[in-house]
Amino acid sequence: MLLAIGADENKLESKVAKRFGHAAYYIIYNTEDKSFEAMKNNDVDHTHAELSELLDQGVEVFIVGNIGPHAFDLLIDGGAEVYLARRMTVQEAIDKYNSGELDELTKSTIKQSFNHS
Repeated sequence: MLLAIGADENKLESKVAKRFGHAAYYIIYNTEDKSFEAMKNNDVDHTHAELSELLDQGVEVFIVGNIGPHAFDLLIDGGAEVYLARRMTVQEAIDKYNSGELDELTKSTIKQSFNHS
């Protein structure tokens, strides 16, 4: 299964980004072979095109520090699950997801989308 985690940097030791749609990178982690790749978030206009691309690549689970309503709805409508991970590294978030310790979100954590076109 593929996970995507918003991150401040392009490595597993990075902090989970405080706001998913504004993350500097998306870490795509494969739970089967424990490999990962980092994708730079180039979405300066906040169209969330990268999120659609991740869904198209088969990402099923998104791990966020916070998420606005537009990004949340896009992911849920795409069939994904969204989990909350605050104040931890990407690796810690992956470990907590694997052990069932992260809370699944049923709504966005932020009421309004900022800088959204």
